[in-house]
Amino acid sequence: MTILSGGVRQNRVKARLAAGEVAFGTLSLLPEPGLPEIAGAAGLDFFVIDMEHAAIAGQEVAHMVRACQAAGTTALIRVRKVDEKTFLWVLDTGVEGLMVPLVEDAATARRIYDLSHFPLGGSGSRTICSASRAAGHGAYRADLQPYIENTNRELLLIALLETPGAVAQAKKIAREPIDVFIVGRADLSLKMGFPYAPRHPEVMDLAKRALSDVMEAGKTAGVLAYSVDEAQEWIRFGCRFIIYSQPEMILAIQYRDALASLRNSPAMNWDLARVRS
Repeated sequence: MTILSGGVRQNRVKARLAAGEVAFGTLSLLPEPGLPEIAGAAGLDFFVIDMEHAAIAGQEVAHMVRACQAAGTTALIRVRKVDEKTFLWVLDTGVEGLMVPLVEDAATARRIYDLSHFPLGGSGSRTICSASRAAGHGAYRADLQPYIENTNRELLLIALLETPGAVAQAKKIAREPIDVFIVGRADLSLKMGFPYAPRHPEVMDLAKRALSDVMEAGKTAGVLAYSVDEAQEWIRFGCRFIIYSQPEMILAIQYRDALASLRNSPAMNWDLARVRS
């Protein structure tokens, strides 16, 4: 986020995507502000705070948003569902984008836009609190119009297509005012009858067809990639919103593999008593 003045901000990720560039970030279920600080220091463009699969509460979200913005990485949040009050309090923390799961049809996509935007130009139904953190805790109250207009313009909306029905509707859903579309291949694979198989050929084929529809509609295709090679594969395909793994997963795998290597190391066969002598 780049703060200009009076609540006018530029969404770093939205600007990068508008310029035809690739945006890189990560996602975490852990309510630990140190993680977005690390992500920002490493140069990632965005950090997704995951409320859907984690018991993250209000003040934890606010602290994570603060950490993102202090570190210079765009704060995004994956909400649990399409819900007016959830959208309201999350957006009032100053988060710069919403990721919404299980977007099944165009009507749901339109509702996401409506609930997340202030009523300007005949659309939007978000209510306003001039004392919210997003509104400078009241500092912008004397002239809220620039804040309202800027917020509507800069908010990034991301829809997750996670079922066969949703991906079949990708072309219609992509006509709605959503910025980024991601096919949730893990859930899609389960709903296709496979036991967690995000890279199954049938799942990959369906995902690529849906994301092709998204790109043909002029929208950004995104992906959650768990390896550098996989991320590169999707970039070559045309995806420009790349979620690279999760900090906790990287840490867990690194410790698991390092421990296995250490336990199987020839050093474990040394006679420690002889070494001490």
